[in-house]
Amino acid sequence: TAGLSEGNSEAALRIKSVAESVARGRRPEGAPPGSPEAELQSALERGWSPRESERKAALLEAIGKVSSFLNTNVRRPLLEAGEAAEADELRERIERALGALSDLDFFLEEPSSERAGQDLTSLVQHVAHEFSGDQDIRLRLQLDSNPVRAVVSAPALMDGLYLILHNAARFGGNKTIDIAVQAADGRSFIQVRDRGQGFSSEALRRAFDPFYSTSSEGLGLGLPHARSLIELMGGHIELRNKPDGGAEVEVSFPSS
Repeated sequence: TAGLSEGNSEAALRIKSVAESVARGRRPEGAPPGSPEAELQSALERGWSPRESERKAALLEAIGKVSSFLNTNVRRPLLEAGEAAEADELRERIERALGALSDLDFFLEEPSSERAGQDLTSLVQHVAHEFSGDQDIRLRLQLDSNPVRAVVSAPALMDGLYLILHNAARFGGNKTIDIAVQAADGRSFIQVRDRGQGFSSEALRRAFDPFYSTSSEGLGLGLPHARSLIELMGGHIELRNKPDGGAEVEVSFPSS
Protein backbone atom coordinates (compact mmCIF):
# COMPACT_ATOMS: atom_id res chain seq x y z
CA THR A 1 0.00 0.00 0.00
CA ALA A 2 2.84 2.32 0.83
CA GLY A 3 4.40 1.67 -2.60
CA LEU A 4 1.09 2.37 -4.36
CA SER A 5 0.64 5.55 -2.37
CA GLU A 6 4.15 6.69 -3.22
CA GLY A 7 3.52 5.89 -6.90
CA ASN A 8 0.32 7.92 -6.93
CA SER A 9 2.10 10.75 -5.19
CA GLU A 10 4.89 10.74 -7.75
CA ALA A 11 2.37 10.69 -10.62
CA ALA A 12 0.48 13.58 -9.07
CA LEU A 13 3.70 15.56 -8.76
CA ARG A 14 4.58 14.83 -12.41
CA ILE A 15 1.11 15.90 -13.58
CA LYS A 16 1.36 19.04 -11.48
CA SER A 17 4.77 19.80 -12.98
CA VAL A 18 3.50 19.31 -16.54
CA ALA A 19 0.36 21.36 -15.84
CA GLU A 20 2.46 24.21 -14.46
CA SER A 21 4.68 24.10 -17.55
CA VAL A 22 1.60 24.21 -19.78
CA ALA A 23 0.16 27.13 -17.82
CA ARG A 24 3.42 29.04 -18.37
CA GLY A 25 3.40 28.18 -22.06
CA ARG A 26 6.50 26.00 -21.74
CA ARG A 27 7.12 22.56 -23.20
CA PRO A 28 7.36 19.97 -20.38
CA GLU A 29 9.89 17.17 -20.22
CA GLY A 30 9.09 13.81 -21.84
CA ALA A 31 6.36 11.74 -20.17
CA PRO A 32 5.46 8.00 -20.31
CA PRO A 33 3.26 7.18 -23.38
CA GLY A 34 -0.44 7.02 -22.53
CA SER A 35 -0.01 8.76 -19.19
CA PRO A 36 -2.01 11.87 -18.19
CA GLU A 37 1.24 13.83 -18.38
CA ALA A 38 1.72 12.67 -21.98
CA GLU A 39 -1.81 13.79 -22.86
CA LEU A 40 -1.12 17.22 -21.40
CA GLN A 41 2.14 17.40 -23.32
CA SER A 42 0.38 16.36 -26.54
CA ALA A 43 -2.25 19.03 -25.98
CA LEU A 44 0.49 21.63 -25.58
CA GLU A 45 2.10 20.52 -28.84
CA ARG A 46 -1.25 21.06 -30.58
CA GLY A 47 -1.20 24.64 -29.33
CA TRP A 48 -3.63 24.29 -26.45
CA SER A 49 -3.22 25.95 -23.08
CA PRO A 50 -5.56 26.03 -20.06
CA ARG A 51 -6.23 29.74 -20.59
CA GLU A 52 -6.91 29.55 -24.32
CA SER A 53 -10.67 29.22 -23.89
CA GLU A 54 -10.63 32.20 -21.51
CA ARG A 55 -8.71 34.29 -24.04
CA LYS A 56 -11.13 33.35 -26.82
CA ALA A 57 -14.12 34.20 -24.63
CA ALA A 58 -12.56 37.55 -23.70
CA LEU A 59 -11.85 38.31 -27.37
CA LEU A 60 -15.42 37.49 -28.40
CA GLU A 61 -16.73 39.67 -25.58
CA ALA A 62 -14.47 42.54 -26.67
CA ILE A 63 -15.59 42.25 -30.31
CA GLY A 64 -19.22 42.23 -29.18
CA LYS A 65 -18.71 45.30 -26.99
CA VAL A 66 -17.00 47.29 -29.75
CA SER A 67 -19.61 46.23 -32.30
CA SER A 68 -22.45 47.28 -30.00
CA PHE A 69 -20.69 50.57 -29.22
CA LEU A 70 -20.20 51.38 -32.91
CA ASN A 71 -23.79 50.44 -33.73
CA THR A 72 -25.22 52.62 -30.96
CA ASN A 73 -22.88 55.57 -31.19
CA VAL A 74 -21.83 55.67 -34.85
CA ARG A 75 -24.10 53.72 -37.19
CA ARG A 76 -27.40 54.71 -35.61
CA PRO A 77 -26.63 58.46 -35.36
CA LEU A 78 -25.49 58.47 -39.00
CA LEU A 79 -28.67 56.71 -40.13
CA GLU A 80 -30.70 59.21 -38.14
CA ALA A 81 -28.66 62.03 -39.66
CA GLY A 82 -29.93 60.99 -43.08
CA GLU A 83 -33.47 61.55 -41.82
CA ALA A 84 -32.73 64.88 -40.13
CA ALA A 85 -34.85 67.73 -41.40
CA GLU A 86 -32.84 70.57 -39.89
CA ALA A 87 -29.19 71.45 -40.42
CA ASP A 88 -28.56 71.72 -36.67
CA GLU A 89 -29.98 68.25 -36.08
CA LEU A 90 -27.87 66.83 -38.91
CA ARG A 91 -24.74 68.44 -37.46
CA GLU A 92 -25.54 67.08 -33.98
CA ARG A 93 -25.92 63.51 -35.28
CA ILE A 94 -22.68 63.64 -37.23
CA GLU A 95 -20.77 65.19 -34.32
CA ARG A 96 -22.04 62.42 -32.04
CA ALA A 97 -20.77 59.75 -34.44
CA LEU A 98 -17.40 61.46 -34.89
CA GLY A 99 -17.09 61.90 -31.13
CA ALA A 100 -17.66 58.18 -30.58
CA LEU A 101 -14.94 57.32 -33.11
CA SER A 102 -12.62 59.80 -31.42
CA ASP A 103 -13.29 58.16 -28.05
CA LEU A 104 -12.44 54.75 -29.48
CA ASP A 105 -9.27 56.09 -31.11
CA PHE A 106 -8.17 57.58 -27.77
CA PHE A 107 -7.80 54.11 -26.25
CA LEU A 108 -5.61 53.00 -29.16
CA GLU A 109 -3.07 55.81 -28.83
CA GLU A 110 0.40 55.06 -27.51
CA PRO A 111 0.86 56.93 -24.21
CA SER A 112 3.73 59.35 -23.77
CA SER A 113 6.74 57.67 -22.16
CA GLU A 114 8.64 60.86 -21.31
CA ARG A 115 8.63 61.48 -17.58
CA ALA A 116 9.85 64.37 -15.48
CA GLY A 117 9.36 65.81 -12.02
CA GLN A 118 5.92 67.43 -11.94
CA ASP A 119 3.82 69.41 -9.51
CA LEU A 120 0.76 67.17 -9.12
CA THR A 121 -1.30 70.01 -7.66
CA SER A 122 -0.94 72.05 -10.86
CA LEU A 123 -1.77 69.06 -13.06
CA VAL A 124 -4.89 68.27 -11.01
CA GLN A 125 -6.03 71.90 -11.18
CA HIS A 126 -5.57 71.89 -14.96
CA VAL A 127 -7.62 68.69 -15.41
CA ALA A 128 -10.31 69.91 -13.00
CA HIS A 129 -10.67 73.14 -14.98
CA GLU A 130 -10.92 71.24 -18.27
CA PHE A 131 -13.38 68.70 -16.87
CA SER A 132 -15.60 71.40 -15.37
CA GLY A 133 -15.81 73.00 -18.80
CA ASP A 134 -17.00 69.73 -20.32
CA GLN A 135 -19.32 68.48 -17.57
CA ASP A 136 -21.97 70.24 -15.52
CA ILE A 137 -20.73 68.73 -12.24
CA ARG A 138 -19.21 70.52 -9.28
CA LEU A 139 -15.64 69.60 -8.33
CA ARG A 140 -14.31 70.36 -4.86
CA LEU A 141 -10.50 70.48 -4.54
CA GLN A 142 -8.63 69.76 -1.33
CA LEU A 143 -5.00 70.67 -1.96
CA ASP A 144 -1.98 70.21 0.28
CA SER A 145 -0.36 73.50 1.23
CA ASN A 146 3.07 71.93 0.64
CA PRO A 147 4.39 70.92 -2.80
CA VAL A 148 3.23 67.47 -3.95
CA ARG A 149 5.59 66.20 -6.62
CA ALA A 150 6.28 62.99 -8.54
CA VAL A 151 8.12 61.87 -11.66
CA VAL A 152 5.36 61.32 -14.22
CA SER A 153 4.34 61.99 -17.80
CA ALA A 154 2.10 65.04 -17.51
CA PRO A 155 -0.08 64.17 -20.56
CA ALA A 156 -0.52 60.54 -19.46
CA LEU A 157 -1.40 61.48 -15.88
CA MET A 158 -3.91 64.10 -17.02
CA ASP A 159 -5.52 61.60 -19.40
CA GLY A 160 -5.77 59.00 -16.63
CA LEU A 161 -7.20 61.50 -14.17
CA TYR A 162 -9.77 62.69 -16.71
CA LEU A 163 -10.94 59.10 -17.21
CA ILE A 164 -11.26 58.62 -13.45
CA LEU A 165 -13.31 61.83 -13.17
CA HIS A 166 -15.49 60.74 -16.08
CA ASN A 167 -16.22 57.46 -14.30
CA ALA A 168 -17.00 59.28 -11.05
CA ALA A 169 -19.36 61.62 -12.87
CA ARG A 170 -21.17 58.77 -14.61
CA PHE A 171 -21.77 56.73 -11.48
CA GLY A 172 -21.82 59.48 -8.87
CA GLY A 173 -25.37 60.64 -9.48
CA ASN A 174 -24.33 64.11 -10.72
CA LYS A 175 -23.27 65.02 -7.19
CA THR A 176 -20.15 66.88 -6.09
CA ILE A 177 -16.86 65.10 -6.76
CA ASP A 178 -14.04 65.62 -4.25
CA ILE A 179 -10.42 65.64 -5.42
CA ALA A 180 -7.67 65.60 -2.81
CA VAL A 181 -3.93 65.99 -3.42
CA GLN A 182 -1.49 65.24 -0.62
CA ALA A 183 1.88 63.74 0.25
CA ALA A 184 2.55 61.26 3.05
CA ASP A 185 5.16 58.63 3.91
CA GLY A 186 7.25 59.28 0.83
CA ARG A 187 4.36 59.01 -1.63
CA SER A 188 2.22 61.53 -3.49
CA PHE A 189 -1.52 60.85 -3.58
CA ILE A 190 -4.46 61.93 -5.73
CA GLN A 191 -7.85 60.80 -4.43
CA VAL A 192 -11.09 61.15 -6.39
CA ARG A 193 -14.30 60.53 -4.46
CA ASP A 194 -17.86 60.51 -5.74
CA ARG A 195 -21.16 60.49 -3.83
CA GLY A 196 -22.85 57.64 -5.68
CA GLN A 197 -23.76 54.15 -4.51
CA GLY A 198 -20.19 52.89 -4.57
CA PHE A 199 -18.75 49.83 -6.27
CA SER A 200 -20.60 46.54 -6.08
CA SER A 201 -18.53 43.57 -4.89
CA GLU A 202 -18.29 42.37 -8.50
CA ALA A 203 -17.27 45.81 -9.77
CA LEU A 204 -14.50 46.00 -7.17
CA ARG A 205 -13.14 42.72 -8.54
CA ARG A 206 -13.60 43.49 -12.22
CA ALA A 207 -13.46 47.27 -12.64
CA PHE A 208 -9.99 47.02 -14.23
CA ASP A 209 -11.01 44.24 -16.63
CA PRO A 210 -11.12 45.64 -20.19
CA PHE A 211 -14.69 45.89 -21.54
CA TYR A 212 -16.28 45.26 -18.15
CA SER A 213 -18.98 47.83 -17.44
CA THR A 214 -22.20 48.08 -15.47
CA SER A 215 -23.43 50.67 -17.98
CA SER A 216 -24.75 49.93 -21.47
CA GLU A 217 -23.46 53.26 -22.77
CA GLY A 218 -19.70 52.82 -22.49
CA LEU A 219 -17.02 50.42 -23.64
CA GLY A 220 -15.71 49.58 -20.18
CA LEU A 221 -12.22 50.84 -21.03
CA GLY A 222 -11.98 53.98 -18.88
CA LEU A 223 -10.62 52.60 -15.61
CA PRO A 224 -8.54 49.84 -17.29
CA HIS A 225 -6.88 52.46 -19.50
CA ALA A 226 -6.35 54.77 -16.53
CA ARG A 227 -4.64 51.96 -14.63
CA SER A 228 -2.40 51.17 -17.61
CA LEU A 229 -1.32 54.80 -17.88
CA ILE A 230 -0.62 55.10 -14.16
CA GLU A 231 1.24 51.82 -13.83
CA LEU A 232 3.40 52.62 -16.88
CA MET A 233 4.65 55.60 -14.88
CA GLY A 234 5.44 53.46 -11.85
CA GLY A 235 2.29 54.49 -10.01
CA HIS A 236 -0.41 52.56 -8.19
CA ILE A 237 -4.20 52.81 -8.39
CA GLU A 238 -6.66 51.47 -5.85
CA LEU A 239 -10.46 51.37 -5.61
CA ARG A 240 -12.49 51.39 -2.42
CA ASN A 241 -15.92 52.20 -1.04
CA LYS A 242 -16.15 54.83 1.67
CA PRO A 243 -17.89 53.90 4.95
CA ASP A 244 -20.22 56.90 4.72
CA GLY A 245 -21.10 56.28 1.08
CA GLY A 246 -19.61 56.78 -2.36
CA ALA A 247 -16.56 55.37 -4.08
CA GLU A 248 -12.96 56.52 -4.05
CA VAL A 249 -10.18 56.01 -6.56
CA GLU A 250 -6.71 56.61 -5.17
CA VAL A 251 -3.65 57.15 -7.35
CA SER A 252 -0.18 57.31 -5.84
CA PHE A 253 3.43 57.71 -6.93
CA PRO A 254 6.76 57.84 -5.13
CA SER A 255 7.33 61.46 -4.17
CA SER A 256 10.15 63.32 -5.88
